[in-house]
Amino acid sequence: MKISGAAAWILLLCVMPGSASGEAVNEGVFAPDRLNHVLGQDGVTPIPVKLRDGSGAYLWTFGDTILGGWKGAVVTTATLDFSAAADMKAMPSNTMALTPVPSSANYRSLNFSFYAPGGKITEFIGYKPGENPFVNRLWAAGGTQAGGFIYVYFMDVAITTAAPGGFVFKGAGLARAPVPRSAVPGLLAFERVGAFRAEGLAVGDSLAARGKYLYILGRAARANDGRLTSLCLMRVRPRHIEDLSRYEFLTSRGKWSAKERGYFFDDVGGEASLVYDPAKKVFRIIYMSFASQEIKAAEFSDFSAFARTPRAGPLYTPPARKGSLYYSAKEIFSDGGNIYLIYMDPAIYQPVLVRVPR
Repeated sequence: MKISGAAAWILLLCVMPGSASGEAVNEGVFAPDRLNHVLGQDGVTPIPVKLRDGSGAYLWTFGDTILGGWKGAVVTTATLDFSAAADMKAMPSNTMALTPVPSSANYRSLNFSFYAPGGKITEFIGYKPGENPFVNRLWAAGGTQAGGFIYVYFMDVAITTAAPGGFVFKGAGLARAPVPRSAVPGLLAFERVGAFRAEGLAVGDSLAARGKYLYILGRAARANDGRLTSLCLMRVRPRHIEDLSRYEFLTSRGKWSAKERGYFFDDVGGEASLVYDPAKKVFRIIYMSFASQEIKAAEFSDFSAFARTPRAGPLYTPPARKGSLYYSAKEIFSDGGNIYLIYMDPAIYQPVLVRVPR
């Protein structure tokens, strides 16, 4: 079913508060044209890529994706029970799509082209024999391009009602695909890098290439309670991306170490983002605070100084909703005038877009 112009406006208006000029603007559900293909999605992580034909594109990865059909008009006011608005048929644990490079001119309608072999949206990071997709979920995260390959990190989790949130984090993996000649999802053939396995550490929420290194944002449980609410920063040379033993961690003393790990901000809810902003010549971390339900940002030009005195300030506060915790705030792109970020609203199982003036 296609979304009509009127329905698209309803999508935007259903969660868009008013905003004065110069303030952050909540623009509602991100990329409503996605809903021509899916009912709801988690994750939603952008990866800029350069294709073999010389063109640029964005690869988007997603975690759990709800597939099915709408019973009537597209609805984003439904709760986690979609049964009244849609017929749910499947929930692959990871999906991907390609779009043009987002800009201020096209971000409202990016024309997502999903990986759908045989016409069916499905996992691009496949399961191994013996893995049960109803128990083992492989949630795609961030990635990068290096050495002729596109790399995507993923989280390996086990579904269980005995744990908070309904799942237990088991570890992180890595998948790769040769760079395709053009922006056709079917040309991307990902395979899991069997030698890469990180235990107790979610690697690759986001990556930023700068100088000789890839700088990688991840999360870990400082209190060893299974809650991945502390950020960790890593770096690796691109040629060693598949070798976890070559990764170095930023310590709280501002040094890079192969053994010692620093923990930053203990209130992180879901995935976060790390980008390098060439206009401001700074790195920027954006994340959702579980505790305050604020989207926070930290900018720094020097990792060592940041590590010794990590600071993050509020960037935007979503409208309060009783009994529902927002999570997974991240930057998706920026231009000369604005930073564009998203956060997950679990009540509608959709990413929500916010435009923040610089």
